[in-house]
Amino acid sequence: MNKKNTSKTPYRERFRRCNLEYTNERLWEQSYLKARCKELHLEEEYMKYKIRLMISSLTVFVPMLIILIVALQVIIWSFTEYNKYIYINAIFDLGSLILVTGLLSINFFEGFINRHRWVLTFTSTLSAYVVVLGDIAFNTYYYYKSDWPLNTLYDVFVLCMIYMFLPIPSSKAAALLAISVSLTYVIYFIHFMAFNEHNVAKYVHGLDIVSIDFFHYLGFNMMGIFFRIMNDTMVRSSFLDRYQFITEEIWLRQARRQESLLLDSILPPQIAKPIQKSIKEKIMRPDNDFYHLGTSRKAENFMSIQIHNDVSILYADLVNYTQLTTTLTVEKLVKVLHDLYARFDLAAVSFKVQRIKFLGDCYYCVAGLGEADPDHARMAVSLGISMIANIKEVSVNRSLNIGMRIGVHSGTLFAGVIGEAKLQYDIWGTDVNIASRLEATGSPGYVHVSGRTLSSLNAEEYRIYPGTEAAQKDPVLQKHPMSTYLLAVIPSRDSDNIISVVEGVPNLDLQTVGSNRKSLILKPDSLSDEMREEFRKMPVGGLKFQFPWSRRERNVKIEKVERDLGLYCVAFKDKSVEWNYLHQPDYIFKYSVALGWGIGCCLIYIQSVNNSDLFYTGVFIDIMAFFVLTFLLFICWYKKVCWWHSGQNELRSYGKLSCAIFHLFEKIQHSFVLRLTVYMMIIVCYYMVLSLILMSCEKDQYELDIIESKLYNYDMDPFTCFHPWAYTNMMALILGMSYTFARIPFALKTFIGCIEAVAFVLVVCFQYAFIFEHSVTTSPYLKAEIAHSCRVCMMLITMYAKERQTEFNTKMNYKLNLDLQKKQKSADVTNQSIIILLNNILPSHVVLFRSRGISQLYSQTRIVL
Repeated sequence: MNKKNTSKTPYRERFRRCNLEYTNERLWEQSYLKARCKELHLEEEYMKYKIRLMISSLTVFVPMLIILIVALQVIIWSFTEYNKYIYINAIFDLGSLILVTGLLSINFFEGFINRHRWVLTFTSTLSAYVVVLGDIAFNTYYYYKSDWPLNTLYDVFVLCMIYMFLPIPSSKAAALLAISVSLTYVIYFIHFMAFNEHNVAKYVHGLDIVSIDFFHYLGFNMMGIFFRIMNDTMVRSSFLDRYQFITEEIWLRQARRQESLLLDSILPPQIAKPIQKSIKEKIMRPDNDFYHLGTSRKAENFMSIQIHNDVSILYADLVNYTQLTTTLTVEKLVKVLHDLYARFDLAAVSFKVQRIKFLGDCYYCVAGLGEADPDHARMAVSLGISMIANIKEVSVNRSLNIGMRIGVHSGTLFAGVIGEAKLQYDIWGTDVNIASRLEATGSPGYVHVSGRTLSSLNAEEYRIYPGTEAAQKDPVLQKHPMSTYLLAVIPSRDSDNIISVVEGVPNLDLQTVGSNRKSLILKPDSLSDEMREEFRKMPVGGLKFQFPWSRRERNVKIEKVERDLGLYCVAFKDKSVEWNYLHQPDYIFKYSVALGWGIGCCLIYIQSVNNSDLFYTGVFIDIMAFFVLTFLLFICWYKKVCWWHSGQNELRSYGKLSCAIFHLFEKIQHSFVLRLTVYMMIIVCYYMVLSLILMSCEKDQYELDIIESKLYNYDMDPFTCFHPWAYTNMMALILGMSYTFARIPFALKTFIGCIEAVAFVLVVCFQYAFIFEHSVTTSPYLKAEIAHSCRVCMMLITMYAKERQTEFNTKMNYKLNLDLQKKQKSADVTNQSIIILLNNILPSHVVLFRSRGISQLYSQTRIVL
């Protein structure tokens, strides 16, 4: 997804020498997008998504085809004077409809199509030629049977059908099929000139008219090729954007889970969450610079103290730890401690006990701290017995003489976080001190408990011995007179849940901890599976058909986004989102201008052939329109031509004039208003050329010529005014271009298209009705003006249906990516708050070490687009 570049170049610097910056435009080159898909091994997934898009296009095309043919038949039956001549028309149209829908319905079986992709092109080719041959056969039948030359009805529709709806994966294959269809129609027209002596046939398909049709088909093929290439570019870009955001979202989610697990292992959630929430709120404030890592922060009081009334405190201490420090190397000592404390931590999780901290050889924790637990005393004692069993196993395996003294006491404590430079979570209180003294006065291999703790236990589960003499003489314990006891488990009892020896704790590898951290985040297999699932859920638009026996999986996220879009003009209901969408920079704008120039040239040629006698005025308007189109083409393509000419060298310096042109074009790219102005200028140029055809026509003289030809019985040239079908084809071409121009609001294009269609109908049925009435029709006894209106209306409906689906998919992907961006921002803030909190608990180099793998992965995703 591309964001608008808000940086503005100072006015004076725009006219200095500069280097050519082509990075953003290069990201929208189709060659780059294809190479990027292959580099990321996404080509296969992209093809699957593209097939789903093409199938969704068929869900729009098939109902539209049915509606159009049925509507045409209704119009023909309603406006034809002699119905007995139109049965053949109905047979040809309905036969073509049945064959086309039958052939294309094969493509709805997605699994079969993914295995046999050649079926897409094969069925599309057959469907196109079924319509073409049916159209030509119908006209040929009436010409040779009734000597009635008819104009083709579906030539423009077939071209739109090939480029915009048929599921042809390759743009080259679609272009070849459309060009072959165009040549078929041209050859059919030439057939009437070469092999027919009737003047009326030559009037319909004369040399000038064939050349006009040739440029008319050329314009539609250029428009279709542009649509295919730009659609593929937009879809690939959206697909790669989706890949980028999904990848970042997955990695951020995993990173957040890793950091949360680390934080939860240090602080209880009920303590960490309020502090983390406070940090997140401060990060979102305008003065959030104070909260970035590595910068000075304002003094904040993170003290958070809670009172817990009914808990059990466990203190444990290694016996003979001093001997270990003198007999083992530092590395071996650390490995032994890691083995022990890892076992203790896993056992603590098993018994739902919150570990507070360990300091050297001291380990203490609390049961019933995170959640109230009436069985907290049993959990703490069970953990103590498990620790004794674990230390015995480690002592045997490593041939060490170590033991464990453990003290457990139940009561009330204060727990919370204090500190400023570094936060510290700890517990305080009289009962905490008592538990500590029970451990200090205890006996190795036993759990030393107070009478209060013993009263909460089932005495039958343990061997109970009197407390030590040291406990009776301890001054701290004497302040709180109590009885103490030594507990051991009864081996004959079913005590598997009490004696828990943790196995499989990996040895600490001091050399490879960093790589292990990175591997925890990547997990390529699970990531690719999740990525495929996300690609499968990408929106494809179209109409959703559901068989009674099938169950369609609901995608709540996509359904929610669909409700955010309007039904007819596919505009976001949230005006701010629509505004941001429209004001994105358009890096494919130059291709739209190039297409506009090509269509303009075709229109100028068609007009000049129609109005050979309109010399001075016609030449002036044609030259002016051509100059405007060429000037826009030069401005928009000068930068890319320089990029080609320099051998894609960005270090080459350019002069003041070139830099001014570069800056002007970049301003047009980034400005919605300027792009809209260029679009309207191109449309106005088209209508300037189109208006010349009507300007050259003298309606009164034409009507007089028609009357005289009837009175004196001679054949009059029906095109002394203008060629009606050339005018209609020009209007269809302009209408298609009005919709095909990229990155223009769909509502505006629809409004302009409707205005064009209404204006055309007014010209045909009212202003120049007499001329269009005497032109060739498309069905026997059908009024010619109805036939002209049907062609333009068919073009309007076809372009609306396709552009709506394209706009729908583009905006759906934009909104989903926008939602992912918001989730990423939230994840960034959460991750940052966790890191800040960890940075206030752990040494900064430890936090940096743990997050380094995340930052490396995160930076890699930024180079996708």
